[in-house]
Amino acid sequence: MKVLPILFTYKDVEDRYPNPNGFYSFLKRSIKNGSIKQVKKGLYALVDPSTGRVYADKFQIASRLFDDSYFSYHDALEYYGLATQSFVSQVTYLTHVRVNPMEFDGVIYHSKVGKCDLEIRDFLKESGVRVVSLERAIVDCMDNLHLGGGLEEVELALEACGKLDFDRVVRLLEFYDKSFLYQKAGYLFEKHPNLDAPSAFFELCLSKIGTKKAYLDCAPGKTRLIPKWNLLIRNDGGAPDELF
Repeated sequence: MKVLPILFTYKDVEDRYPNPNGFYSFLKRSIKNGSIKQVKKGLYALVDPSTGRVYADKFQIASRLFDDSYFSYHDALEYYGLATQSFVSQVTYLTHVRVNPMEFDGVIYHSKVGKCDLEIRDFLKESGVRVVSLERAIVDCMDNLHLGGGLEEVELALEACGKLDFDRVVRLLEFYDKSFLYQKAGYLFEKHPNLDAPSAFFELCLSKIGTKKAYLDCAPGKTRLIPKWNLLIRNDGGAPDELF
């Protein structure tokens, strides 16, 4: 007898249960004896009898909540081994529609509408996940520092990651087309020379930032201006370029 997938819908096992009634009878018995848990309506997970928890991890579950769901931001950094924090009790996944948060096995899954279909990697057959590329994970985290775990977490990821494909980074920046994102990307990639961003990349960012000053992860008060990027950052006590 074939082993059930660790996550499955009726469609995944239809060849074994051509009669839906037989499938739902099996499901009812299995949920009752604790060998299977219902993640949500129509999606089920195998339980590890030695722990009482499901085999699937939070990344695999987030990737199966909808036919097009995938994950990015801090969860992608964690998946790629670049996160210093682990948000074990929550995941943000992206899909075509926003739905209410759901809890399963101690993890809360928050949805966010995905408006970009670039750089999504479908590894469902290999490892059961659908995740953005590292380049998009970095750009998305810069775009939404809160979902990226904060500025410090994003900078630590930049320091730890290897070389990036800047053609992909540019395509993402052009898709989002936000002056503030160009400011943040130019400043942060310049601050981390280990990533070896080409000079043409910085020229592009500078051409897109405009003249408006923006606050990077800080509020008005004791801030320092980075004139090149028109960014106001926290004054760390060093010699300021300009205080505001």
